[in-house]
This record gives sequence, C-alpha cells and structure tokens, in this order.
Amino acid sequence: MKRIVSKLIIGAAACLTVLSGCKRDLPQANLTAGSFGSAGLAATSTTLVLDSTGGGTKTAVTFNWPAINYVAKVSVTYTLQIDSASGTFAKPVTVTMAGGLSKTYTAGDFNTIALGLGLTPTVSGTLKVRVMADVKQSTGAASAVPTVISNVVSLAVTPYSTIPKPIYPVPGALFLVGDATGGGWNNPVPVPVQQFTQIDPNTFGIVVQLTGGKQFLMLPVNGDWSHKYAVTGTPDPAGGAFVPDAPNNMAGPVASGLYKIIVDFVKGTYTITAALPGDIPTNLYIVGDATAGGWNNPVPVPSQQFTQLSSGEFKITIALTTGKSYLWLPLNGDWTHKYGGASATGGAVLADSQVPNSNTPAPGASGTYTIDVNFFSKQYTVK
Repeated sequence: MKRIVSKLIIGAAACLTVLSGCKRDLPQANLTAGSFGSAGLAATSTTLVLDSTGGGTKTAVTFNWPAINYVAKVSVTYTLQIDSASGTFAKPVTVTMAGGLSKTYTAGDFNTIALGLGLTPTVSGTLKVRVMADVKQSTGAASAVPTVISNVVSLAVTPYSTIPKPIYPVPGALFLVGDATGGGWNNPVPVPVQQFTQIDPNTFGIVVQLTGGKQFLMLPVNGDWSHKYAVTGTPDPAGGAFVPDAPNNMAGPVASGLYKIIVDFVKGTYTITAALPGDIPTNLYIVGDATAGGWNNPVPVPSQQFTQLSSGEFKITIALTTGKSYLWLPLNGDWTHKYGGASATGGAVLADSQVPNSNTPAPGASGTYTIDVNFFSKQYTVK
C-alpha cells in the first residue's frame, strides 16, 4: 500500500512539474512578430548644426519610437544604432535601453559620434539612425522571436572641431637654429636633426643635443630669416612664452646635453627638458618574415632602413607579405630594443615586451606599403 501511495505522489509531482514548465512557455508561444507600426522612429530634427555652446551641453536631438505590442507581456530591449551614410550598420555606434522609448543627445555627445563616424568639422555630412527591438527570455538569454528593425532616419549633421584654436597661425614646418645647436647660426640648418616633428595640428617636438649657455631661435622656413619665433623679455633656460618675430633670442639650457623641446601654438609656449638617449631613436630599421630580408639581423640597407623625416618621424616604402610579421629596430644587427604595434593598419607605437606576440602583423594583402612612424605622437600608419 505504501508503495502505491509513493508512486501516486511521484506521478503527481511529475505532472505538476510538466504543467509548471508548460505554463512558463505559454507567453513565448503566443508572441506575434511585432512591428513599430506606421509611426516608427522619429527625430526632433533631421538637420543638426552642432556647436560647443555651454561646453556642448545643449540638447541636439531626441529620438522617439513607439512600443512594440507582442500580444503577451514580455520584456523588450530597444537598441538605437547610428552609422555613416555609406555604412551598413555592421559596426554602428549603439546604445541599448531596457524598454526605453527615447534617447536624447547633447551637442557634445552627438558631435563625438559624428566625428568618430568620419564627418568633417564645419561641413555638413549625413548620418543614418535606426532602432531594433529584441525579446529576451526570463533568464536574460536570447529568444527565438525575430528582431524587429525600424525605419531608417537620415540626418544632415554639421559637427564642430574639438581641436583647440591656436593663438598664432601654425606653420607647416619648424626648424631650430642658433649657436646652442650643432649647426650654429648657419641658415639653412641641417635636416632632419634640426627639424621639429609635428606631434598634432598645434604642437611640435624635437630631441636635440644643445650646448650649455648658448642661444637659439625657431624658424618656420628653413634658410629664411624673414620670420622667426623668439621672446620679448629675458629668456628662460626652461622655456616660456614665445612670440612671432619677437626681438630676443631664446636661451638654451645652462648645461650641455640632450634635450627635448616641445612647442605649443595653442598656449604660445615652449618647454625645454632633459632627454634620455634612446627616448627618440636616431635610426630605424625593419626586420621580419614579412620583408625580403626575413628575420636576418642585421637587415639589408638601404632597402630596409627608414628615412628620417624629422627629429622623431621615420618613413619607409617597402613590399610586405601578408600572413607574416615584422618589427622595427633602432640599431641594425641588435635585438636589445625593438618597436612595433598591434594593428596591420596603424595605431600606437609600442616598445619591447609591449608589442603583442613580439611582432607587428603585416597587412591583409601582399603589396607595397608606406609605413610612417612618429615617436612624438607615438602613432604609426601603414598605407
């Protein structure tokens, strides 16, 4: 008798479990495909001329969309996607909201998105926006209900530049001249050793050997005394404010040595600080199985030696084999130090053990490429 009762209890429990499981699945089974309807996605404005007033905190645009009716009560996740005019929403800027039906952007936030998607400051460009709706299971996992995609809204967007405005016009190049330098007051000056490297649109840098107690000037055109950058008062060996065509020379450091000079046209200032040998290499070579010379070190020169464009920028045009890799060496025939990067197309310049897997990947297709390495901005490009 006890055995029969036990079987009845177990059977009843099993039925309750099955019914309970079926009951949880019923809302999922009754869902419709869903639709945004005729209203769809809308923007408060489709022509945006962004500006930095108030630090970009002014509201630029709000996107709204209707809730989707799936018949059953379910949790819906909406994802807003923004892409360039030529994009396919394969890699859009996205923001995911748990059930939200609107999204507001400030001018600063939307300006960042516009610039990131390739729009040019002060020039009207096109972005497109859509919203997607997804149903999640009670566990948070994806469900079998198809994603619903809204209409696409096109926006005419004019972003603003986030680059600070310089107080003086920025020259196309900058050179160092004076008896504090190896070239003395001879003009034109020796290049590339006395040519500054452009770090960004408003900043230049140079690492150079300077003679203590001497002076120098900065020239926008090598070999031309028509214009110069100098100081108005007593020069400071550590740097200070500079003025175009000012009357006084700049003072070099008190002691002879290797120094770094940074010139900032936004602030109108320059700084002189001690530099260490090796901070900026004086030569650069490429080695690796992506090159004709393979991993043999020393590498063949001049075919695998970079051309030094300025104090800290190097460039080489060379054939590279896809599926292989390479490194840059400051000393030919020496493995002590190396440089490289993580990307086949460019990015941050890394040193020694920071280089992923110790090598830089070659481009996706074999061919001839130009590699530009800037040790002041710490960026490289492969084109």
